[in-house]
Amino acid sequence: MVLFIIAGATRFKHLDKNLAARLRTHLCNYARDTKGFQYAFIQTCHPATRHIYVKNMNGKEMTIVDPATWLWKKKDDGLSQPFKDYQGVPVVNILVKLSELE
Repeated sequence: MVLFIIAGATRFKHLDKNLAARLRTHLCNYARDTKGFQYAFIQTCHPATRHIYVKNMNGKEMTIVDPATWLWKKKDDGLSQPFKDYQGVPVVNILVKLSELE
């Protein structure tokens, strides 16, 4: 089974205490140990979250997408590019194998 993680938040005053990484690791361990999840799939556009899942939790970046290049099909008039002016960081799809976590 695959756990799909949509969002995670940590208060600003706790960022320097490694709490964000510990919370996400605990979440994944809990999902594995109590519900039998084997993988976690995370879609993020924040560099800190990307670092946690890739560096701290040995996640693999499956795809990296720049929203400015997304083309969406529309029913009537062909293609649409709703985020063409986007200038932020890319969206990264990350897969974490939960059996490899401590």
